[in-house]
Amino acid sequence: MLRIGLDLDDCIFDWYTEYLKRFGQPKDDFEITKNVQRILRKDKVFWENLPVINIPDFTPSLFCTKRVNSKVYTKNSLKRLGLHKVPVYQLYTQSANKADRIKNKVDVFIDDSVRNWLQMNLSGLPCLLIDNPSNAKIGPIAKVYSLRYEHIEDTYNLFMQTIFPIFKDIKW
Repeated sequence: MLRIGLDLDDCIFDWYTEYLKRFGQPKDDFEITKNVQRILRKDKVFWENLPVINIPDFTPSLFCTKRVNSKVYTKNSLKRLGLHKVPVYQLYTQSANKADRIKNKVDVFIDDSVRNWLQMNLSGLPCLLIDNPSNAKIGPIAKVYSLRYEHIEDTYNLFMQTIFPIFKDIKW
């Protein structure tokens, strides 16, 4: 069995849609960071009630997220899904590399962010993208379209046999 790690926002929970409902279309990433740091950081209701967009059909080995809110809010949101006993690694800065925190704890990680995907794969931790509008130009070899174990395993095996061994040599 593969040890699979999962991102939370826009992988399990529909974070971006809820952000847009609250603040509208952002001008840039700085605006998002500012709104999260100043307003959403302490908004328990926001973090604990994000709509679910994907539920894994397996128990992940861990979650890793770049949320700045209280970890209690994150655990409470996972409790709704029965996933609150899975370890959560929470990085409090957007510039952090998730691979530094979880390498050797998982065989593969699933994320929606192209930036995280690049960072992790370049750091030697296989990472697949879960399909969403923000990463539509990437794939299909390194992309999953659901959180079904069989689908992830098949995609991981193909990725490991083709792209991952030469990932660092590709001009990104």
